[in-house]
This record gives sequence, structure tokens and C-alpha cells, in this order.
Amino acid sequence: MATADVLVAGVRGLGVEIAKNVILSGVRSVTVQDEGHTGWTDLSSQFFLKEANLGQNRATCSLQQLSDLNPHVRVSAHDGPLDEELLLRFQVVVLTDSSLDDQRRFGDLCHSRGIKFIVADTKGLCGQLFCDFGEEFEVLDQDGETPVSAMIYSISKDNPGVVCTNEKHLFSDGTKVSFSEVHGMKELNSIGPVELTVRS
Repeated sequence: MATADVLVAGVRGLGVEIAKNVILSGVRSVTVQDEGHTGWTDLSSQFFLKEANLGQNRATCSLQQLSDLNPHVRVSAHDGPLDEELLLRFQVVVLTDSSLDDQRRFGDLCHSRGIKFIVADTKGLCGQLFCDFGEEFEVLDQDGETPVSAMIYSISKDNPGVVCTNEKHLFSDGTKVSFSEVHGMKELNSIGPVELTVRS
């Protein structure tokens, strides 16, 4: 992480919060990009902008305060448009306040070049988050719920093995499970996720 160069595009309320947290985490560099100029609505959510900044570029007006957060992180501002040449300079790109067309276009570019890509946005009380960390990053969680666990009562030596629990479980066909703290068949503790077929 300390060697990452990060681009945060969009320096409204959410963008500046993300930039602040990334800078405090200690990456190598952060560039904030925004073509927009400070308006009255920005003053209610972007904590580094003041009334004196009205009409000025949001990225350049936020630069000094962001730089002051962590002297070990290089912070710069870009007030021009997002383009391929700019994005290719970074290992991580975060888009905020962006159109769906930009999300698709820049997401495809980043994916094809192995650049970690994050989209974050808020609309009133609703939020949007999308992460593409590359082909090697696999999400096995289907629903975001807390993982279900069960105590194993017995495991057959059949192939495939039959696993029994002594209580009702919430597993369904296709659920992927991992084993831990198994005694007797300790090799189960070290295998990756296994897809279940539920018999009852």
C-alpha cells in the first residue's frame, strides 16, 4: 500500500472524505481531480471549501489542507478532464460524482490494464459502491450477510463425503463452505471453499 499511487476523481463531499482517508492511510501519492468550480452547495458537504473559494476549482482549493494531513504522502491536484493518459499513471482509481458512461468507459480501461477501480457515489440517503480489483480477486459472498456456521456431527468417508450436523442449518445447494477446527480429518481444514449439495 505504501507504494500505491491513487487517483480520486471528484472532490465534492464524498471525494474529499475518501481522499482524506487514503492520505491518512499512508499511500505513496494521491492526486485529486475535479474540473468543477466551488458552488454554494459544496459548502454544506465539502469540509475543506469555504465561502472564499466560490467560483474556484474544487481540487486546487482542497490541495493545501489535504497535503497537510500526512507529510509522507505526495498530494497533487488536477483540474483538467479525466482521460486515458491520466488514469494510466495510477495503480488505483476512485471515481466519485461520475456518470454511468464514464464509469463503464474508465472501468473497462482500468480492468484491461490491471488498475484497481472503485466507483463510489451518494444520492441523498442512497449510496453506490463498485469495486474491480482484477481477475485474481474473487468474491464468494453472494449476499453480504454474516456467514452461516454449523457444528459438524459426522463426516462420512464416502467420495464425495457426507457431512451431517446435529442441528437445523441454513445452507442450500451451491453454497460454498470452508471447514475449520475439524479433528480426525484435519485435511479438511486446509482445503479451499467446497460447494455443497444439500440432502435434507
